[in-house]
Amino acid sequence: MNKKNPYLPINKEWLNLYKEEALLPDLEIIDPHHHLWNLEFGKYLNDDFIEDIQKSGHNIKASVYIMSSANTKIYNHNINESSTLPEIKFAYKQYLESKNNKLNHCSVNNSIVGALDLRYGNKLTPVIEKGLEISNGKLTGIRMLLAAHNDERISSGAVKTKTSIMLDPKFMEGAKVLEKNNLSLDFWIYHTQLNELEFIAKTLPNLSIILNHIGGPIHIGPYEGKQGITHREWRRSMMRLAVFPNIKVKLGGLGMKVCGSKFYLNSKPPTSDQLSKFWKSWFFETIDLFGIDRCMFESNFPVDKGSCSYGVLWNAFKKISANFSNGEKNKLFYQNAKETYNIKL
Repeated sequence: MNKKNPYLPINKEWLNLYKEEALLPDLEIIDPHHHLWNLEFGKYLNDDFIEDIQKSGHNIKASVYIMSSANTKIYNHNINESSTLPEIKFAYKQYLESKNNKLNHCSVNNSIVGALDLRYGNKLTPVIEKGLEISNGKLTGIRMLLAAHNDERISSGAVKTKTSIMLDPKFMEGAKVLEKNNLSLDFWIYHTQLNELEFIAKTLPNLSIILNHIGGPIHIGPYEGKQGITHREWRRSMMRLAVFPNIKVKLGGLGMKVCGSKFYLNSKPPTSDQLSKFWKSWFFETIDLFGIDRCMFESNFPVDKGSCSYGVLWNAFKKISANFSNGEKNKLFYQNAKETYNIKL
């Protein structure tokens, strides 16, 4: 792996070794979790995303831009409370550019989840106002760099962050500012941090909380080859979180190395059957705990593109949900994301 690339490298030749026709091609989908960037380790901008959608054959109606640790490169991280605004501006510019693509039928970056350091507390109020202004109201949520572990072998992003940030009283102050401004709060954290989220959900019952990547079950470092231990710890924490109605969960992200994906080591990319076999027990259990109304499928592209193609990924989700009713599928693929991120089509 390229040392400068914090994610699994994308090998287009490898991905092209296997293709599938889209299942249920008319099923409407909102992709509630993807990233865009143009950095030294690679480019993935709106045109690249649109190309993946076009090749996939799936009916992607809209998408949600999610801040990434990689894009801390486009601003001087944490100099002041306004330092992260350039990423919101970047995301909105990508939205505008995508509208000029004649091949595009997807409202790319229809909703934007930007970055803020919540530890600035009440100082964030004018920053949020500015973020809403420069995004023309498309800023609907915030995500902060929180995924952290004391074991150096456990990493999933471009920037290392400290553990226990969520326990800082200033963090809670910032979360209250989001709640007052009707902004949601996305959490990308590892399963070892889920207990810290419980206090936030309980204290701020009106804050819309979205847990990314089914709560980040770790399968590397001290958890390598110990899926049973990971599952036991993860399930115990997820059961406790499921009682809070303000928490929703994204079903995806398991194409990351930290979550156990090793498909990139194979000579050919995985089929949707292979992905389904690897992912379905985790997804079914999450849906069982949180319910259909609080779950949504996500691509996590281009991060998960190191493990599979966009088309095969959505086919896997469709196979996993094959026995669900049409109404349940609509919620998992479209409606829940639409409501959570205030998407207007």
